[in-house]
Amino acid sequence: MHYSRGARIVLAFLALVIFVAYFYLYTASFHELGSSVRQDKPAETVTEPAQPQVSAEPQGGEGEGSAAPQSGEDVSGETEEPAVEPAPQVDPESPYGKALTNAAAKGLPEPPQVDIESWEFTLVNGDHSIGTYEPEQLAYLDLTLANTDIGTSYDPNRCAVDARIAEALVAMGQGCKDAGLPVYLSSGYRSYDVQAQNFRRICENNGVTDGKDAAGHYITMPAGCSEHQLALCCDITDKYYAVKNDNIVASDTIRWLLEHCAEYGFVQRFPDGKQDVTGVMNESWHFRYVGEAAARYMTDNHLVLEEFLALYGVE
Repeated sequence: MHYSRGARIVLAFLALVIFVAYFYLYTASFHELGSSVRQDKPAETVTEPAQPQVSAEPQGGEGEGSAAPQSGEDVSGETEEPAVEPAPQVDPESPYGKALTNAAAKGLPEPPQVDIESWEFTLVNGDHSIGTYEPEQLAYLDLTLANTDIGTSYDPNRCAVDARIAEALVAMGQGCKDAGLPVYLSSGYRSYDVQAQNFRRICENNGVTDGKDAAGHYITMPAGCSEHQLALCCDITDKYYAVKNDNIVASDTIRWLLEHCAEYGFVQRFPDGKQDVTGVMNESWHFRYVGEAAARYMTDNHLVLEEFLALYGVE
C-alpha cells in the first residue's frame, strides 16, 4: 500500500504522539509505585537512652534517698500488718493471778492490778497488830481546812496524818467545802501510847475489858491494832463531837464523803453491815486511804479492806 507524502507525515506525527503519551504514562506509574513502596515501608525505630525513674513520693530524712527494694521485700505497695504480740500470761500463783481467780469465783469484775504489798494496803485490825510502829513522816493539817497548807512541824492544835496521804485528804476536804458543806478533821494519828490510854478510858466508860460491845465488835482498838496508829486514816465529821455515834451518819458532810471519797483514794473503813468482817462497830466517820484504783473497786463492789486483800491471797 502506498501512502501519499501527506499521509505519511500525519501517521508519523500520530506515532510520535502515541509514543510521548505512552512514555508519560509509564513514567507516572513508576513514580506512583515508588511512592507507594516508600509509604508501606515501616519507619525506623529510634531507641532513646533509658531515663532514671524518679519517685513521686517524698524523700526520707535529710540526706536519705529512695532505697531499692531488697530481696524478699514486699514491693506491691501493700502495708504489712504488724505482728500481734500475745497477751502476757498471768501467773495464777501471783497476787494478781489469785485476785483474778477469786474475783471470778465470787462473780466480781476484774480487780485492779495493784502492788498489794505497797504501804497503802497495810492491814491493821484486831488480828493484825503493828506493834509500836511509828510513821516515818507526819503532816499537820488545819482542823477545819480553813487553811489548806500542809505543815511538817509538830503542832498539837492540828490533825496529824501520814505525810503520804496529806494532799489527797486536803483535796477531799476542800471538795466537800466547795460543795458548801463544813469539814472537821476530828482525829488522825494516835501514837501507841495514846491509843493505849484511849483504850483503857473507853473500856472503863463502857464497863468492858476487851474493847468490844455485846455483839463482839470493837468499840475501841487495843494499842497496836488501830488504824489511827498507822496514820493512813482520819475521822471526818461536820463539826466537833465529844462522843461519836450513829447520829453522825445523818450529816450532809458524811453523805458527800460517802459519795465522793473514792475519787480521792479513800474508803469508808468500817461501814454498817460489815461488822462481822471488820470486827469493828459501824463508824461512818472513819475514812482510810487505799489509793484511787482500789478505792473505786472497793466502793463499787461494796468490799471492805479485808475482803479486797483476800482476793489477792492476803489473810
